[in-house]
Amino acid sequence: MHNIKYIHDKNFEYNKELISALHAYNKTQTGYREKDSRDFYVFEDDILVGACHTLQASDWCKIKRIYYKDIDVLKALMNDVRKFYRGNVEGIQFNSVLEQRALDFEKIGFSVHGELNEMPSGNKNIFLLDKDLDHLEINKDYQMKSSSEPIPTYDAVLKEEVKKIRESLDFSTEKIDLQYVVLDNDQFVGGIYGNFQYEYLFINVLFVDKKYRGKRIASKLMHMIESEALTRGVTNMYLTTFEFQALDFYKKRGYEVVMTIEDFPKGFAEYTLYKKMKQGIKLNIAA
Repeated sequence: MHNIKYIHDKNFEYNKELISALHAYNKTQTGYREKDSRDFYVFEDDILVGACHTLQASDWCKIKRIYYKDIDVLKALMNDVRKFYRGNVEGIQFNSVLEQRALDFEKIGFSVHGELNEMPSGNKNIFLLDKDLDHLEINKDYQMKSSSEPIPTYDAVLKEEVKKIRESLDFSTEKIDLQYVVLDNDQFVGGIYGNFQYEYLFINVLFVDKKYRGKRIASKLMHMIESEALTRGVTNMYLTTFEFQALDFYKKRGYEVVMTIEDFPKGFAEYTLYKKMKQGIKLNIAA
């Protein structure tokens, strides 16, 4: 290490490099895993009554955005999603801070796998899984369509419906991104990326180049992003990590496992960890 410096990457100039570096490392551990995104649409009498955007990664399908007029539309929508991904993924993921939405997903065969409390205050973020991908019987005749790319007209409706839901809430859904990176003679060697939402800090990406590990760089990066959280009055932190990544490192920093998903990707476990911090404490860089 010749000229190590830590910078607050306010313009996210190194974001693609940071994410690509972590993905490349993950690939060396798990091999290639199919990735895919898709959009599903439900129509009743040629009127769009349901839509969702999905992402396939790490052998799972995650529902990223969704709108449905009622529970029957949700059933039809999920039947199409399940049919498309059946045999290609280990299961389907969905999470929501809306209690009624979580209950709707339980009604169609999803099970609650974990919760994060006070996200935001007075609410829970509920994480649900469906590993069976069973077809549900419905009595109505809907028209279905799916595409590997969003169809602009229908995607605009989906985004507008999601916007309406967010504006109806009595808490903010704003997401604020944050990134710090490490440079050695202006060459990227690592970084940390996260975001604030629902009164939590989610640490999304932490990566340090192999040649620079064991020098407390990761600890320094964690210290920086946790300190910024405390400055903003945020004391709830969570993150996810694969079993071949940094589970023990996070545990040493006081994070506790609150949820585990097996075969994520197949043959490996993914852990969700949580830590509650206290205002006014002195963070330990050397952890």
